[in-house]
Formats: sequence, structure tokens, C-alpha cells
Amino acid sequence: MSNTALRGELRAVKRGPGRLIVLARRYAAALTLMLIILIALEAGLRAFQVPAYLVPPPSRVLARLLAPGDLLAHAGATATAASAGLFAGTLAGFGLAAAFVHLRLLEDALYPWVLVSQAVPAAALAPLLTIWLGDGLAPRAAMAALFAFFPILVATTRGLRDVSPEHLALMRAWGASPWQTFRHLRLPASLPALFSGLKIAAALAVVGAIVSELAGSGRGLGFVVSVAAYHLRTDQIFAAVIIAAAISLGLHGLLVLAERFIVFWRRQG
Repeated sequence: MSNTALRGELRAVKRGPGRLIVLARRYAAALTLMLIILIALEAGLRAFQVPAYLVPPPSRVLARLLAPGDLLAHAGATATAASAGLFAGTLAGFGLAAAFVHLRLLEDALYPWVLVSQAVPAAALAPLLTIWLGDGLAPRAAMAALFAFFPILVATTRGLRDVSPEHLALMRAWGASPWQTFRHLRLPASLPALFSGLKIAAALAVVGAIVSELAGSGRGLGFVVSVAAYHLRTDQIFAAVIIAAAISLGLHGLLVLAERFIVFWRRQG
């Protein structure tokens, strides 16, 4: 289901309690299926006596999630690095997209190298960033920014150019400067595409932060995964993966809310 349809349903919930029942029924099947799979997995693993270090039962993963410890602190470190990288990647991607739109020669010179940079394995860059920037927030945020940069650049470039010739001719007829055309025409037109890129970049930023942490960091969910893998604590690995997915979903939800208020003219109903 599209984000537009989901926003429509959420607005419908506010109109009456009966709508909440309709929304609950829509997702009841997905939640029921997930519950059935978890119960079957729990029973099957115990029935066949699968070692917990190979595939931990869901109850053990849940116990690890609920157990007190430093897992939340590591999750906070990953979320901070991913958020900082997403912010930096957004600034770089948006700035370069604006430059591409106004300077075609710059795009012809740089865009092929941007594509080449996406072909470089991230695992090879992560140790270099750790060597260059140290063992702290900087290398993890830099890796997250590298992951987030490309989808924002592509989406924003397309959005800034998604302007009708008639509108451009009208701005020129009014004597608008290039900055005024950018501010009042190109920028608003690019916002839907920018938020589409941001939603993709948010998930990639979390992946980038974890890749950097796996390469050699003393904190973060990637560090938890590397240590847990060494000690064959697969339940802790699954718990870290679930928390990482929750961070991605949280960032996505915040972006959906921001889009609702910023791109207000796209609302329906």
C-alpha cells in the first residue's frame, strides 16, 4: 500500500473510533501471520533440537531484547551515527543536485565519478575511514553519509528538473532572477522527490553506520554483532538486527510526518 493510502487511513482514524477498527482489521492478517510463523518456528526448533547457536528460538531473542544491558546504548550510538550521516548526506546530495541543475558542465564532469564511487565496495572503505577519522562518531557518520548521498542526489536532481517549460517561461516573463526561480519554483517542485529519496536514504544510512561499526568500532550495533558472532551468540545478533530495523522504521516514520507538514499541498481529502 502506498504512503498516500496509508496517510488517508490514518486521517480516517481521527474521524471516529469505528475507523480504528477498520484499520486494525486491515493489518490483523499480517500480524496474525507473523505470530503463526514465530510460534511454528519456536515449536519446530525445539522439536528438532536445533542448537541455539545456529538458530535461536524466538523466545530467546525476545528475552535478549527485554534483558537489561547495554544493547540500547549501542542502539543509540548507531541511531546517532545514522542520523548525522543522513543529515550530512542530504546536505551534500541536495547541494550537488542544485549545482547540477544550474551548471550542466559540472554535471557532465562529476556525475560519472559519482557513479564510479557507488561501485566501490563499502567494506573496503570502512577501514580506511576508521584509520583517517579515528574510532568515534566521525567515521560511522561519514559511512552513513556515503550510503545516503546517492539516492538523495538522484531524486533531488530529478525533482529540481521536474518543472514545466510554461512555468519557467512565466518566471522569466515576470523578471525573476535565477535564485527566485529556484526558491519559488524548482525547490517546491523538488520536495516530493526529495522526500522519496530521503526515505530510501534513511534505511541506507543505518546500514552504512553498521558497516562502519563492523569494520572496527567500540560502540554501536555493528560492534555488538561482531562480538556476538565471535562468541556464537546468535540471539544477540538477531536482537541487534531487529533493533536496527526499528531504527530504520523510526527514521522513515519521522520523514513521513515531516513530509506531511512540509509538502502540505500533496495532501488528499
